[in-house]
Amino acid sequence: MPDQRIELNHQMLHDGFVVEVQEKIELLLQDPAAIEQLRLLWQQAPVMVFRRQSIEEHEQVQFSQQFGACEVIARKDILSPYHDEIIYFSTLRYADGRGVGGFAGGDDVAWHSDQTFMREPATGAMLYGVEVPKGGGDIYWANQYAAWESLPRDIQALIDGRTGIYRYAKRMAIMNPLELKKDAKQANAMLSLPDASHPVVLTHPITGRKALYADPTTLVSIDGLSEAENERVLPLLFEAGSRPELVYRHKVHNGDLIMWDNGCTMHRRDEMRLDQPRLMKRTTFRLSPQAYCVPH
Repeated sequence: MPDQRIELNHQMLHDGFVVEVQEKIELLLQDPAAIEQLRLLWQQAPVMVFRRQSIEEHEQVQFSQQFGACEVIARKDILSPYHDEIIYFSTLRYADGRGVGGFAGGDDVAWHSDQTFMREPATGAMLYGVEVPKGGGDIYWANQYAAWESLPRDIQALIDGRTGIYRYAKRMAIMNPLELKKDAKQANAMLSLPDASHPVVLTHPITGRKALYADPTTLVSIDGLSEAENERVLPLLFEAGSRPELVYRHKVHNGDLIMWDNGCTMHRRDEMRLDQPRLMKRTTFRLSPQAYCVPH
């Protein structure tokens, strides 16, 4: 008998930029054909939503690894005590008073793409909501394919094929990470990172679509442009990347798992009250440049 093609139960949201998949992750992990369909689907819709999930940490790691190798970050204070591939975003505290994770209140709320300040960023990300506050904390994703397409032709011609300079010091000044302020050694190490160079326009190797890669928290200049041109062009790129019509807003509920491709999206979240419980678990993983928008 010929192989039967498994069809995922899913629906496209926000002009095909976001896809909601109505399947249980623990069952998907048992079905290689379904995982392959997810990979193909994610190449079309770079934000993927799974609602009402109930998964263990090892399952989140295993699911992430279906798309790329998981990364272990240097900051040990926000790591899961059970799996080095998972970090916690939380308002909770351990019995000894230490914070469970980081990024609890007003941090991390500006539009950005992850790890753009790194020379080889890991562009895949997955966030699982274990305990989500009732007030605040909504997460937004902006379509950077549409951002590129919205730019005037003369701006497209000016920046396509050029390299940008991305700097962590700018990010720290904008995002104001309170955790790093508490750890001068860690802060100094991050501030001493060398600048990263990336194309300001990425091309998806499968679909051929172009995406703007202009993180406003790290991009400081574009090579080959004069100072005056940079001063004129960069604000246009930053404005294009976060236009309201390009944005999907997600009200997170307990059990929601969202994964996204940082090569063709930006994201931010609303602030939240620190007196409400929050625990979200995140993995970061390296996508293949042969299959996704990866700056290289």
